[in-house]
Amino acid sequence: MMDQWTGCYDLSWKGIIAEAATAHPAKFSRGLIERIVAHAFEQKWVQLGSQIVDPFGGIATGGIVCAWRGLNWIGCELEQTFVDLANQNIALHADQLRAMGKPVPVIVQGDS
Repeated sequence: MMDQWTGCYDLSWKGIIAEAATAHPAKFSRGLIERIVAHAFEQKWVQLGSQIVDPFGGIATGGIVCAWRGLNWIGCELEQTFVDLANQNIALHADQLRAMGKPVPVIVQGDS
C-alpha cells in the first residue's frame, strides 16, 4: 500500500507557541506532527489516552499536538533553555486542555 503525504509543511506555529520558542533551530513541522499523529490513529498504533514518549522533546510542539488529540505525552530534552520554552508552550494550552478533559504534556530535563 502506498500512502502519500502532502502539505506537511503548510501549517504555522504562529500564535500556538511562545514567540521565543520559534528560535529553536529544529522545530518539528506542525503539519508533519499532525500527519504523524493522524497516521498513528489510522493504523491503530495509538488510541485515546495512549502514552507517547518523545526522547527529543524540544520545545514540546509534539506534546501540544498529541495532547489536543487526547494522547498523554512526555518529552525529554537535554537543554534547559528548551525545557523552559517547552514549559512556556505547554502553559499556553494547559488550562484549555484541562477544561476539555485532555491530558497536559510533560517535559523533563535530561539526556535521552
